[in-house]
Amino acid sequence: MKNNAVNLAIESWLDLISAVMIFFAAIIPTYLSLKLKGNIRKVTITLAAFIVMHGIYHVVRMQGIKSIADSVFEPASIIVLIAFGLTYLAVSYKKEKQEATEK
Repeated sequence: MKNNAVNLAIESWLDLISAVMIFFAAIIPTYLSLKLKGNIRKVTITLAAFIVMHGIYHVVRMQGIKSIADSVFEPASIIVLIAFGLTYLAVSYKKEKQEATEK
């Protein structure tokens, strides 16, 4: 029983450290999404959304609500990550198409 409590405390601290580091990592794409214009802004917004969503996952998990973290926020984080990938592909496809028509 004592070993389980120690593991739970360690997991909570690791989730807190992870959440703080993840939220710090979100600062740069959030700043860029405010400053940039055009299609690259869409990419940075979706990247920032993914990072923040993943940070929320760690905060909820740290609170001991693992069932909600694992069943709601983890899949939502994955969906936003997929949206980021699709946004990146769409933007790069538009750029390639635009460069091809300019030649």
